Amino acid sequence: FVLEWNHWIAFVLLIFLGGRMIIEGIRGGSDEDETPLRRHSFWLLVTTAIATSLDAMAVGVGLAFLQVNIIATALAIGCATLIMSTLGMMIGRFIGPMLGKRAEILGGVVLIGIGVQILWTHFHG
Repeated sequence: FVLEWNHWIAFVLLIFLGGRMIIEGIRGGSDEDETPLRRHSFWLLVTTAIATSLDAMAVGVGLAFLQVNIIATALAIGCATLIMSTLGMMIGRFIGPMLGKRAEILGGVVLIGIGVQILWTHFHG
């Protein structure tokens, strides 16, 4: 059941979260008057994690049916995720203060792009 709907669930959640980030970025004051950047809530992070992990779950289910070394595959995926997430956080901490609210708008656009890419891949790939 989940495999039939995972792309739609991820698409809707990412569009919602991305749209929310864009609206919050636009609604905010000017960059000169900006208060210190606030941290995102725990539940926003959990929702984002679930939305971006649905495809990974589908891949995991698919890998269960293939003749692959699951431990080596999981370690490779885990290491790549750790490296990319760490780089993203480091780059975000460096560039975020320079971009101010535009960083939140850019993040929203990226989430929407990921959602569209998930749907595009499902229908065309």
